[in-house]
Amino acid sequence: MIAPGDVIAERDFPVEHGKLREFALAVRHPESEPFSVPPTFTMVPSARLVERLVTEVLGLDRARTVHGEQAYEYFAPIRPGDLLRCSARMLSDDVKEGRRGGRMRIVRVEFEYRSVATGKLLCREVTTSIEKGEGSL
Repeated sequence: MIAPGDVIAERDFPVEHGKLREFALAVRHPESEPFSVPPTFTMVPSARLVERLVTEVLGLDRARTVHGEQAYEYFAPIRPGDLLRCSARMLSDDVKEGRRGGRMRIVRVEFEYRSVATGKLLCREVTTSIEKGEGSL
């Protein structure tokens, strides 16, 4: 069983100019800042990782799971050409009764993005997934 504090996945990824440009266009990030990384760019690599964690590692039923919350904390700029290491750590895995009946499983996972070159922490992201109980609205 996965316990709070356990590292449940780790992945390295480059901050590629092409992916960065696609993302910047999608979120309408100003072109006047060609060397800045949009604040939510870390979703690009973590989206696939989150999907795998939700279904394979944590065993949540994707059909009953919704995105609950996302929070970011920044420590240093992420730059094009950086190689980042993303570590996913379980923060909590709780079950509670929903207001409209049924039980909900609420899972919080923290992602830390560090520079592979320096080990410096650049960004911390916390995501919350909520699995609605069978029969709940």
